[in-house]
Amino acid sequence: MQKAIDYIKTNWRGGKSLKEIAKIHKIDPGNLEREFRNTEGMTVKHYTDGKRKEYLVQLISKDDAFGYEMGAKLGFETDRAFYRWVKRAFGISFRELWRNKIIN
Repeated sequence: MQKAIDYIKTNWRGGKSLKEIAKIHKIDPGNLEREFRNTEGMTVKHYTDGKRKEYLVQLISKDDAFGYEMGAKLGFETDRAFYRWVKRAFGISFRELWRNKIIN
């Protein structure tokens, strides 16, 4: 179980779902989620979203890459998924985030 938790912590940009990670480590996804929540104090989704937000803040502040390139660096399969995630995570569009450099 600890190997799976360590995998999540080190490969959060990999874009793998909880089910895929559980399958790789041959454990039940529900048990993995519960154990992760007990040890880290948050769900896997909250953990990965938090890490992605931190990394995106760094990328925007020092990088002139396009949004879809940043999305790929964060492990999103499509640019559309990345842009939707930014809107949900920050409450503003990527264009607004980029233009204003407003980071929550």
